Amino acid sequence: MIVLVLVGFGGLGAGCQALSNTERVTSMWVGAEIRADGSARITEVIDYDFGHSGQTHGIYRDVPDADFDADDVRATMDGHKVPYTSAFGAIYRDENGKESLADRLKVGDRNRTVGGVHRYRIQYSVPDAVKNGKLAWDAVGTGWKVERADVEIHVVDTHALTGLRCVHGNWDDGKPCSVRQSEPGHLVVKLDRLSGHEGLTLYATAAKARTVTAAALPTAPTGKAVGTSLPHPLRNGVLFLAVALVCVALTLGTLRFFGRDRVQEDGGRVRRVEVERLARSVTPSATPPEGLTPAQAGVLRLEKVTDQHKVAWLLSAAADGHLTVEGDDQYPVLKRHGRPVNREIRDVLDRMFTGGSSLALGFRNPSFKAGWDDLSWKLDVWRNASDLWDTTLTKRLVHWAWVQLAVLFLALVLVVTGGVLNGHRIAAGLPVLLVGAVIAGLGLTVVARGWELDTRTPRGSALWLQVEAFRRYLADPATCPDAPPAEETAERYTAWAVSLGVEAAWEQAVGASTAAARASRSFSLGVSDVLLAAVVVSAANASSGSGSSGSGGGSSSGGVGGGAGGGGGGSW
Repeated sequence: MIVLVLVGFGGLGAGCQALSNTERVTSMWVGAEIRADGSARITEVIDYDFGHSGQTHGIYRDVPDADFDADDVRATMDGHKVPYTSAFGAIYRDENGKESLADRLKVGDRNRTVGGVHRYRIQYSVPDAVKNGKLAWDAVGTGWKVERADVEIHVVDTHALTGLRCVHGNWDDGKPCSVRQSEPGHLVVKLDRLSGHEGLTLYATAAKARTVTAAALPTAPTGKAVGTSLPHPLRNGVLFLAVALVCVALTLGTLRFFGRDRVQEDGGRVRRVEVERLARSVTPSATPPEGLTPAQAGVLRLEKVTDQHKVAWLLSAAADGHLTVEGDDQYPVLKRHGRPVNREIRDVLDRMFTGGSSLALGFRNPSFKAGWDDLSWKLDVWRNASDLWDTTLTKRLVHWAWVQLAVLFLALVLVVTGGVLNGHRIAAGLPVLLVGAVIAGLGLTVVARGWELDTRTPRGSALWLQVEAFRRYLADPATCPDAPPAEETAERYTAWAVSLGVEAAWEQAVGASTAAARASRSFSLGVSDVLLAAVVVSAANASSGSGSSGSGGGSSSGGVGGGAGGGGGGSW
């Protein structure tokens, strides 16, 4: 259960990283060289992060009024030539509100997929960047859906530029941005970030006289793309699971250390020890421990109530004459006899038979299920009320159960937060995720294995050793050659063998020594019917980016999208 929950936590963290690592532009450099006819030669260097998609082939650019002629376009990815095709793009509006279909340049190989971060360099031309001496250029279009960081714009013209104005934002809600002229005819704009559907437009007026020295476009960025590809989300998920499991092992070891049982040595000194170590020197004994029923002995051995202990309880009731099985192997019927003096037996059988004296086995029976559950409760009550365990620490854990739930909720929050931060490439993401792994491993172990803090008292440990000695005899009666199993012993010890998990070995030993006697006995609940008891248990449990339309272009107020170029882009 602990491992499955931790796998779920790790998967959640990996999923949050994958969902948060959305596509984005980590750096965007755009340069425009204004020509004498007013057109512009555009150079774009786009560092595109594809995230974890694994289904994309490259990027596309929509540019209204651009003619992506094969002789005019240049495109590379990470410094190498890459295929490109032209197609129809999204619809954009011009400054007069007229809608037109943009041309789309698709850069990438349709036979390959890309992921992570790659640098694209694209060159193309746009007409009419300057009309009648007026510059109006959408350096970054509003059709981009992804976030763009570290945006740098350059414009060079052979004429000095005046009346500089820069607007960025949505096409109908522009805000001013800072633009400077580093030298006559060279405009520079830098922005830290543009969100999806935000663009940037430059306006200026060209002087009539040419500059003495024509400004040159700065060298475009080269080399590796800005940003790094994130590791696969499953890698962090596996790392989370590994750290959490280490914490589970350490916490479990700590619980077992503090949950060591107490034994009393000669002289009255009490010390803590793992009784499993003492069991290595236990000598098999053919005498069952006094003061314990078979079901109670099984609970003492495993420190919890299981189905085999309840089956042993039924076998004990049958050995005392309260139950028999009649009918045949195909249609067995459990019969009740008399009214037991023992209140526990009487209450459980009253619930199982609901006033009747028989019930068919192998079918769903609500009354039998009620008695079966009541038996679990009674064995638990005995365990908690007996003087065989010291439950002080576990009772404290129960008292602070709300704190344990709060710790698990905190672990869940940290896993989600760490996954999201990882997806956004924030350095704190992995540490937060690993802190969540530590808390999840510790918290789940305490919740699921807190019962390890129950310690057997000296009397409980002494009885445990007696139970272990008797279990070893039942597993191999040959270890006590002076006490061979007789028929009456077999009937009486069957419940013990079932409760202590050695019924198969005991039945085989009994079958070898009492075959003749067992062949003549009547059909009753005994060694050969352990399988039938399993049927009873069964009956009890059975009832229980590409092709998107753009909103760019066009504003009669001279805002964002009021110039040539622009458009948008994304992945395909």
